[in-house]
Amino acid sequence: MTRDTRSSLALMAAVVLGLAGCASSTPNRAGGRGLPEITVLEIAQLNDVAPAQVQAYAAEVKKQSHGSLLLHFTDYWRQGEIDFEQRTLEDVKGRRVPGAWVGVRALDLIGVTSFEPLVAPLLVDSQVLQERIFSEGIPLEMARGLEGHGLVAVAVLPGPMRKVLGVRKPFLERADFRFADLGIQGGGIPEATATTLAETFTRMPSGANLAEVDAYEQQVENVVGTFYGLEAKYVTANVNLWPQAMAVVLNEASYRALTDVQREVLRTAATDAIPAALEATQSEEDSAVAKLCGQDVAFLPSSDLQLAGLRHVVQTVYDEIADDPGNARMLDRLTDLRASVAAPPDVSACPAPGPGPGTGGGAFPEGTYDMVLENDLTSQCTDGSAQGTPGRKSWFSLEVRGDRLTMRQRIDSQTAPPKVGHDMVYRTLRDQVQVDNLTARWSFDGTALRLSDMSGGSCGDAAIWTTNPWVLRSGPAHPVASVVPDGTYETVLSSDDRHLCDGRPGADYLNGAATSDPRTWYASFTLSGGAVTEYFREGTPSAIANMAWVGNYRVYGGTFELTLITSSGIQPYGARRSVLIATFTFDGTTLTLTPVGTWRCDARVVWTLHPWTLTRKAR
Repeated sequence: MTRDTRSSLALMAAVVLGLAGCASSTPNRAGGRGLPEITVLEIAQLNDVAPAQVQAYAAEVKKQSHGSLLLHFTDYWRQGEIDFEQRTLEDVKGRRVPGAWVGVRALDLIGVTSFEPLVAPLLVDSQVLQERIFSEGIPLEMARGLEGHGLVAVAVLPGPMRKVLGVRKPFLERADFRFADLGIQGGGIPEATATTLAETFTRMPSGANLAEVDAYEQQVENVVGTFYGLEAKYVTANVNLWPQAMAVVLNEASYRALTDVQREVLRTAATDAIPAALEATQSEEDSAVAKLCGQDVAFLPSSDLQLAGLRHVVQTVYDEIADDPGNARMLDRLTDLRASVAAPPDVSACPAPGPGPGTGGGAFPEGTYDMVLENDLTSQCTDGSAQGTPGRKSWFSLEVRGDRLTMRQRIDSQTAPPKVGHDMVYRTLRDQVQVDNLTARWSFDGTALRLSDMSGGSCGDAAIWTTNPWVLRSGPAHPVASVVPDGTYETVLSSDDRHLCDGRPGADYLNGAATSDPRTWYASFTLSGGAVTEYFREGTPSAIANMAWVGNYRVYGGTFELTLITSSGIQPYGARRSVLIATFTFDGTTLTLTPVGTWRCDARVVWTLHPWTLTRKAR
């Protein structure tokens, strides 16, 4: 069957009459009750398996429609083509297929720029921030930008972070990119970012050969799925370029052909699927990192100084995005959220080492472990403990919390309902573990938990527990407290200090309109829940305080980041929207800032010339 033939069938909203047990309100010709009509929407996709986030949406659509509205995925659409996303979107617009899912970073290829703030480089760099953005419905607001382009975004879903995969060396700072060829996918923002960072860039199809590039922007799940980890051995752990958010789009004709109830199902499911999509995103990331660690891929973090330098370089991309007034407002809104969340960039890291192989000791490291088993291994058991269909696989997870262990299993399919196999207290003594009547030897190498020499159970128990290692997917979370407390900080700028920028941009901001020498400035700023407000008192500490500007701040690692939102009087720092990045030290009383990158003279004088003293800590 040709692609166009399949599309024609789907555009007719195929009616399937075959769900036993479901009744229609319309009698059939035999006088009984008919089965309900089922509308199937064909959704094109690049590969043969939809991402877990899109699967979560499809499941929610099926659930809320009681099985009467289904998404059917057509695989390998435009696979191997460099411009696969653009061509797929054009296919949807041209009615060659009713719908597709694509990365939102590609939508500007067809003129839809409303998602560009979401993929501004290094802005949305944590899942905590992405969750906040989706909880406020911002991506669905961005989806209105498709109006007039022949498409409707029925869902926008969160995704994993796109990172930098180094083929022959790590890419930690600007100098590493300078003479490199960076492989990219997507639209204008990846291209603008690559142009800013690297000497050249190459647009890559799915599964492209890494020999063509020095580095590649990718999510770690794709690095595992394409076996890149066997060739490229470096991932920059905390450089999160942008989230791989996804949009499910329909052409307007297919969308109009649906009933009001069906359109409402698509909209409601888009919101209700977000929690499951976020959970799937984190699970995929953790699992993929653990697998890559097992392939000796190194997750090397950029230092705070290196990361700040990269942020400074990509500022030009922000300026391009902000040329559109609506996008400029959205950038400010996302920047506000980023400051209020105050989460550091997500860091991908191999699990901390535990006892080495064969040297089990203490308790199992807490966390969730995954394992996949060929059913053929248990089908050989003759004691009645075999399970699953021969020739297929089953999926297992192991959750360890405190002294309790829970094992769940999905037989024959990764999407089968999970069933609890064990849920009980376990005990360890040196390299021995006991779970119920099972006793085994154990070891943990920081990535995988291995069991061997099991006794006390069935043949099936031994096959499940000891055949393959259990790979650590995620460990317990450890929240990090802010190292710079909210409160009021003060410093003093002398008359001489205010003359330091004479003859340079910003001198008027420091000197004011006075014809005589400016008087001493008593400066202060207040940090409060991600917001910062700066004041000056001129002449004496008791003078009336004049507000200089209002902005946001963010602290992560050893980096202090300030973002100007608005100012009074003369616009400081030479831009309508400025981001100032500094390293800092704080000893509990004194905060010292050291600028990173290019700061205007007036900003350096105000913020970094003298230390700031914490005079009043927020309650």
